[in-house]
Amino acid sequence: MRRHAQIRGKWLAGRWLYCVRNDDGLHYPVNFHITISKTYFWYLLFKNWNVNLTLFFLFLSTVAFPQMLPDTLSIPEVEIHTAKKLKTAGLQVEKVDSLVMMREADVSLSDLLNAHSTVFIKSEGRGALATASFRGTDASHTAVYWNGISLNSPMLGQVDFSQIPVYLMNSISLHPGASSIVDGSGSLGGSILLNTALNWKKQLGIKVMSAYGSYRTFNNYLNISAGTARFQSSTQVYSNRSKNDFPFYNKNIADIDPVTGAYIYPLQKNKFANYQLSGVMQSFAFRFKKQYLLQLHYWFQNSSRSLPRLNTYEGDDYANRSRQHSLAHRAVLHLIRFGKKSRLEWNAGLVAENMDYRVQNLILGKDYYNAVYSVSKSLSSYNKIIYRYQLSGRTLLKVAYDFNFYHVNTLDSVSQNGYNRFRRNHRVFFSWQQQFGTRLSTSVILRKEWVNGFSIPLIPYFGFDWSVDKKKQWLLHGNIARNYHYPDMNDLYWQPGGNPDLKPEEGLASELGMKFIPDWKKVGFQAGLTAFYQDIRNWILWMPSPMGYWTPENIRHVIARGFDAHVQLNVQINKVSVLLKAGYSFTKSQNDGNAGRWGTDAIGKQIPYVPVHSGNFMADVRWKGFNLSWVNNDYSERFTTSTNENSLRDWLYPYFMNNLYVGKKVRWKRSSLRVQLKIYNLFNEDYRSVLGRPMPGRNYLLVLTYKL
Repeated sequence: MRRHAQIRGKWLAGRWLYCVRNDDGLHYPVNFHITISKTYFWYLLFKNWNVNLTLFFLFLSTVAFPQMLPDTLSIPEVEIHTAKKLKTAGLQVEKVDSLVMMREADVSLSDLLNAHSTVFIKSEGRGALATASFRGTDASHTAVYWNGISLNSPMLGQVDFSQIPVYLMNSISLHPGASSIVDGSGSLGGSILLNTALNWKKQLGIKVMSAYGSYRTFNNYLNISAGTARFQSSTQVYSNRSKNDFPFYNKNIADIDPVTGAYIYPLQKNKFANYQLSGVMQSFAFRFKKQYLLQLHYWFQNSSRSLPRLNTYEGDDYANRSRQHSLAHRAVLHLIRFGKKSRLEWNAGLVAENMDYRVQNLILGKDYYNAVYSVSKSLSSYNKIIYRYQLSGRTLLKVAYDFNFYHVNTLDSVSQNGYNRFRRNHRVFFSWQQQFGTRLSTSVILRKEWVNGFSIPLIPYFGFDWSVDKKKQWLLHGNIARNYHYPDMNDLYWQPGGNPDLKPEEGLASELGMKFIPDWKKVGFQAGLTAFYQDIRNWILWMPSPMGYWTPENIRHVIARGFDAHVQLNVQINKVSVLLKAGYSFTKSQNDGNAGRWGTDAIGKQIPYVPVHSGNFMADVRWKGFNLSWVNNDYSERFTTSTNENSLRDWLYPYFMNNLYVGKKVRWKRSSLRVQLKIYNLFNEDYRSVLGRPMPGRNYLLVLTYKL
């Protein structure tokens, strides 16, 4: 929510002290040094709206209290000093551009991050499971928050990014490495923040989006918003489905040409991979007594999808089938009280998820019989209270306490294996943000957590921001933090294979970087380079056991190091707007465990499925409602074994993905219509994200968006 700044005056020590109330509801002192002429005074009053109220109150104080001011004012200039809104020093924030979110509103979060961030997305296929990896870490090391509550599964500790529509979100931010400590503990790789906000417009708004594409893909979205200055409502409804039967050459099955000896790969279809995703999100917001803000969000989602077969399968197309169906209810209540120097927040959330997974085999001459029929139910409750106090214009203190409760009940009715467990988390948080002068700011954070009575060691964070030059065009930033990730419930209790003796994963993360944001006329430019180092001990990895099933164990040591770089350029040439963005990440995530346990061939090798090189590039050109965008993202080779075997079955070759978007927007008074054609995999690249899962070639999507 965006609040207008409020200015208040108070007579103190023989002078008027003015305070500005910023967006966060806190009051900051404003010091005035005034020397302007009366003519210039009126000129500024009408020219600069952001100082109009300040000058107006100053004028009133001059009329009301003439004896308190000099008889003569000498006024050639105005100089206003305000304490800036303090932020967490050293915090690395990568925000998804609003232009990108608008253009990619019809895709899933996995597709968005894959094309527009350096986060590696490990996808099982189009519409199938997709997980994220920050800076060479595991999928369970990435935390995802929606309006302040966690979306991570209490069973797996992961999030399926293919099940999150971008259309529902107003902002998406990424906090890599130690920066994730600001949001919570346990995210050794990083955290992703998703927010659904209301715009507080006093009018009825309607937005309809409909898309049709290859493989009988239909995406439909509806958003209705309405309200007043004190009440807002937003209703979003969506329905996505696809046959998903794209053709592909199966390179895991081949014949040999008897004449040339060349491999002949069969052309197949991605059968039995259809998916459906539908849901509704309702949001309410209330303002009352000028100091209180209440927000309510509810998100219901229904998902059903067939799981595609591995392309190594050579049996009858109808011999077996598998399907996953899930229902999710997510609700959030957020209450804020704004004070003069303080802010009190209460956040409560409830997440209930039901998922059933079924594998059926065809018995010849009979019918399909269940080989696996697993039903999992989870209930998560989140309660958090945060108090912020602005001690001065340079000091901000925060304290927080949250209590989370989890219940998981899972059972495979065929094997009769499962578990029924509870977990309680208590967490306390303290933050001290301090600004020294105008160029240096620091942050200290302390976290403490208890899981079912087990005390996790103290989690500290220290970060700093330092403006190298007086113009503040060069910014040096850095942070260091310890972090712990307690084993997820499947790690401890899964039957068969759970290991109750697992130790928490312990990470030490640090980074140092430089940003350059010059103040150039007619050209917007920014660039940054950040080096990072992470030392993770007791890394949890599932491995095959002598008993014939998989079980998790603690790897002794993993070191992830590298650097991220980004650059952005905005240019306006007459009526043509050009945006260029590029990012690159170098990540070495290596096993430094016990050679006696792993063998010498695995020590010093890259962690499976983590690319060393990854990058993305976007060029966007806009002119008179027309837009042309080119998006490119690249990944280097990825290994699927701990020894980094370079064979066809154990190695994923590099790929370079290119997408092209062409569109036109037409306006009629208050309404608008946008037509957009998207071409995915422009050069028909043959690529894989994981072993045994085919990916589509060139495909198309036509998107129509009407907004009133």
